[in-house]
Amino acid sequence: MIDFLSILNAIISGILIGSVYSLVAMGLSLIWGIMDIINFAQGDYMMLGAFITYWMLVLAGIDPLISVIISFAIIFGVGILTQALVIDRIVEAPFVSQVVSTFAILLIIRYGSEAVFGPYTRRVETWYTGITYNIMGIILPLPEIIAFIISILVTLILYIFLNKTYVGIAMQAVSQNRDAAAILGINIKRMYWFAFGIGVGITAIAGTLLSTFYPIYPEMGAFFTFLAFVIVVFGGFGSIFGSYVAGLIIGISETVSALFILPTWKDVIAFLIFVIIILFRPTGLFGVKTSS
Repeated sequence: MIDFLSILNAIISGILIGSVYSLVAMGLSLIWGIMDIINFAQGDYMMLGAFITYWMLVLAGIDPLISVIISFAIIFGVGILTQALVIDRIVEAPFVSQVVSTFAILLIIRYGSEAVFGPYTRRVETWYTGITYNIMGIILPLPEIIAFIISILVTLILYIFLNKTYVGIAMQAVSQNRDAAAILGINIKRMYWFAFGIGVGITAIAGTLLSTFYPIYPEMGAFFTFLAFVIVVFGGFGSIFGSYVAGLIIGISETVSALFILPTWKDVIAFLIFVIIILFRPTGLFGVKTSS
């Protein structure tokens, strides 16, 4: 029997896991909003972040709470390298060329990782793995609480960066009017490097956090890439705040719906939400209609 406490637990669980969904979507939203590039490999950069965390722990004993910074730094560098070698050459290319290029990056990362690491599932075991708190019947897993807190901190840092620093404001100027930004002396290519590097770096943070309570395997990015697209559309194209809120809503919708339908069907909810958004609110929750 489903009671109020079960629903409350599902909502809280949805908020906790949804905060990780939000980080993946925020990275995609940043790249999409500033560069107008759809990165189909977003979830695979998340997977790399998870594997970096795993090997840092296994080989050097570095806890994920510390390797989260290392994971961001490494994938930030990989992102800038990807931007310089590939994305810079397709920014002005036709949409189909952009799609094919980022999909090719997806294939290289995903199946390159499978060739190197094997198709096996791995798990990160830390001192806080499996620790849960029971507060008046409300179950709070410690790894997910930590992920939620860090996701809020990352969101706040990103907000401050975009609105209070020269680089962040310059990136927003590029997203609004590339030509005007260039006239004002902003280095467009450098802003693109920052946008892509930070966008995939944030996703790597999500991978690190996810690895503390979710199995790691080379193809794990596929599902999270889809979720990221749903969340970005739901929250509104280019809206960082919208992506965070939408991620929480998607997380809640999945966990609550799992109480009423078979757990194997809960992912269908994300598809249904996506269709409903496209039909009734194509600009998303915080999107703004633009005149053609």
